[in-house]
Amino acid sequence: MTRDESVTVKGLPVRSLQKFIDTDLTPDQRERAFSRLPAEYSARFSRPVLATETVPVHMLNVLTEEAAQAKGESLDSFARRAGREAAGDAIRGIYRFFAMVMTPPALLGKASQMWKSLYNQGLMTIEDQTGNSARIRILEFPSELAGCSRITGWIERMAELTGARNVKIEHTKCFTRNGEPCEWAVRWE
Repeated sequence: MTRDESVTVKGLPVRSLQKFIDTDLTPDQRERAFSRLPAEYSARFSRPVLATETVPVHMLNVLTEEAAQAKGESLDSFARRAGREAAGDAIRGIYRFFAMVMTPPALLGKASQMWKSLYNQGLMTIEDQTGNSARIRILEFPSELAGCSRITGWIERMAELTGARNVKIEHTKCFTRNGEPCEWAVRWE
């Protein structure tokens, strides 16, 4: 199925995935993953992507899929670990301090803004929020399994970075399964 190449993400998540692939895959595995990409993206992803650049989300998902396959790991597991690493990359220096002093509800209050600053399409909403749980939805966004799994890991790790314990996340609805907006139920202590 042809994907909409107009749905883009800024370079920061791309750079995080590049870093994860560089540290998690052997040189042979990296070469195998990049060789399976279209030539334009093999060249583009083989060099650092600027934070201000944009990349089609679909191609970021293809890179994730090819890297997982080259690693010999399930896509869900690999992408989720990559998402966790990306959350850690997102919180650096002074931002790390803010994450550590913010509560999960306070951080969730910023989630929609974070989404809008990275993606050119879609809307992240936080619903049914309590002191130790929330429902996160992504509306009007054509998700793929690789992207959903990266987002799952990202949400999980961001909650942990606030000091929340026993974070539990469940991807309860998925665009890839039935075309409904993706939804996650998150609980923490």
